Amino acid sequence: MNYPVASRDERPRALTSARNPDRPTPKRTKSPHAVGSSSVLEVALDAITCNAQELRRAVGPNRRIFAALKANAYGYGLQEVAKAVVAGGADSISLANVSDAVALRRAGMECPILLYPSVPLTEDLGRLIEHERLVPTILDPASARRLARVVAGEQTVFLKVDVGLERLGVSESELVQLATQVSSLPNLRLGGLYTHMHVPLTGNDVMPYLQWQFARFQSAVRALQSISVNVPLSMVVSTAVLQLTNSMTLNALDPGRIFYGMDEGGPGLSGLTLRPALVALRTRLVQVKVISRDEYRELAPFPIRDSMRIGVVPLGSFHGFESFSCGEVLVRGTRARVAGSPSIEHARIDLTDIPAAVAGDEVVIIGTQGSQTISPGEVARQLGLPSAGYLALGIRESVSRAYVTGLADTQSARPSGQPRG
Repeated sequence: MNYPVASRDERPRALTSARNPDRPTPKRTKSPHAVGSSSVLEVALDAITCNAQELRRAVGPNRRIFAALKANAYGYGLQEVAKAVVAGGADSISLANVSDAVALRRAGMECPILLYPSVPLTEDLGRLIEHERLVPTILDPASARRLARVVAGEQTVFLKVDVGLERLGVSESELVQLATQVSSLPNLRLGGLYTHMHVPLTGNDVMPYLQWQFARFQSAVRALQSISVNVPLSMVVSTAVLQLTNSMTLNALDPGRIFYGMDEGGPGLSGLTLRPALVALRTRLVQVKVISRDEYRELAPFPIRDSMRIGVVPLGSFHGFESFSCGEVLVRGTRARVAGSPSIEHARIDLTDIPAAVAGDEVVIIGTQGSQTISPGEVARQLGLPSAGYLALGIRESVSRAYVTGLADTQSARPSGQPRG
């Protein structure tokens, strides 16, 4: 990857499941949700750290990496992932939920935390921001004034300009007014300007559209410079942008999905070797029984066959089953189909062709069992997801997370230009 790298003096002041005897036994730690649960999402923390290291190597030492850990770190677990990405070279964390930011501080995270806009910036929130040493995003002059009234010391803030996503952020003309207001408040300091560019999922060539948005952002930066407003950090690059190009990486970036190594490669990721963080999603059979029924078969919850064997697993709609199941699972190294629709807390598995299956057997929804694999990529394609990087978002927190270490050196890694699964 060829990135234009600033000199150090110019660095901104802002802030597999089957056991192989030849492989080391990974260490596992479980999340609090694990108590009494037989359903587990296994997450490779070493892979997340390695992916952060790969990104740091690619962008060089002089760019700020804000690890975007929105939505409980894309479902992988905020606190554990935050520690892993910082260990791999991320400078800062960025997220939307204020409670999540406070939880990171309580867990001992000392790095800068950028708050994406999620709630109105009240005076009470301003006090909390100062107390927890957070960096808020300001969207309007009134919010800037409220924050300035309640903070005692110098408070760093970021501004966001909307260049095409038509969501959060101000226009270029509004940005000049907002930056002027922030600059007039002696206890507020502008730490940076960012945007979130719109990257369509369809279209043969979206690069002209990205370049148009990038030009709008650069125009916004020039507009601030024209009124003598210093912009220490400029940030436009998300994972989706980075997949397409590395030419828009300024002196900061805030990718998210890249840390989990689940996305397809692209021109902007060439040269990176990423490791998948999603190791497996497993549960166990609660009951196995033979269906014996001749009456009202047409009204049964699923098509019934003679001497049909059904297994029940403790995963249902409450756990997000429809968001992470491809319609098949692995039992005793054999694929088995899901029978019917899941209920709130359970799903049925057709075990007719696996006569040895018994209650307590492991069931793999995503991952490897014996010689068979249901890959994250297969599940994502079956569900119509744009990327396997979104899979863990659908696995609710009622499913415990087990954090696996010791796999990074032996786990399959791939150059990011190669598809996974």
